[in-house]
Amino acid sequence: MITRDASVTLDTLLEKMYEASSHDFRQYRRNTITRRLDRRLQQTRSGSYLEYAHILDTDHREYRKLTDYLTIYVSSFFRNKVTFQQVAGRVLPELIAAKTKRGQCSLSFWSAACASGEEPYSIAITLLEYLGQRLSEYDVSIYATDINQSALRKARLATYKNRQGLPDDLLERYFTSCGEGYRLKDSVRRMVEFGCFDLLSAETTPPINADCIFCCNALIYMQRQLQEKVLNMLYNSLAVPGYLVLGEVETLADSLRDKMETLDAKAKIYKRRQ
Repeated sequence: MITRDASVTLDTLLEKMYEASSHDFRQYRRNTITRRLDRRLQQTRSGSYLEYAHILDTDHREYRKLTDYLTIYVSSFFRNKVTFQQVAGRVLPELIAAKTKRGQCSLSFWSAACASGEEPYSIAITLLEYLGQRLSEYDVSIYATDINQSALRKARLATYKNRQGLPDDLLERYFTSCGEGYRLKDSVRRMVEFGCFDLLSAETTPPINADCIFCCNALIYMQRQLQEKVLNMLYNSLAVPGYLVLGEVETLADSLRDKMETLDAKAKIYKRRQ
């Protein structure tokens, strides 16, 4: 258990990080912060938060390393299979029907905490599977963002060490063997644009008018007040109608319950009301 003195030092350290890098982890869940920060202390051979704060003072590059440590998220292709089944079975038919009615041919997706790229590439494969030859009829954009720079570098490479439970037919259609792993074909990789974006920063402008936003398994690391702030930002970034996809154990903010329809409670898919 963290002592009172250590807690005060941790508060100071997180404040220092915010002032120096604009990355705000002050409202992250403390158990997540301390667990990951302790690993960084071990790697830098720091005996306390105070010693580690001195390292931050003397080596500004450590801020980026710490940010990467604090934002390591587990990711895999089609992580929640039910969610992607419902995206293909409900979201895409509704979305395309609405676009057709309005005479529009654009489809925009935002993977807001993309980690090493499996989620946005899963979105791309879902679109390829659903639209088939009709894909060329649409102007498709998939924007994928994360704060973790090392994860983004891996995402752009699109090379993965194992098949992550992907069925043989998808591996054959969309991947090539690469050493001991698999690499996405260029036709899939080119569908996704990656960029660095901090969900917690007021200084960065989010994408707007996205038809569908995925923000899965990032909110669980935040305290409730911060979750609500991020969810409202995502809501304001949605087109009308627009769809928001959350992680399996994440819930919609109370302030948005009258503004969004629950399209599928199990798959955690919500729809912005007209």
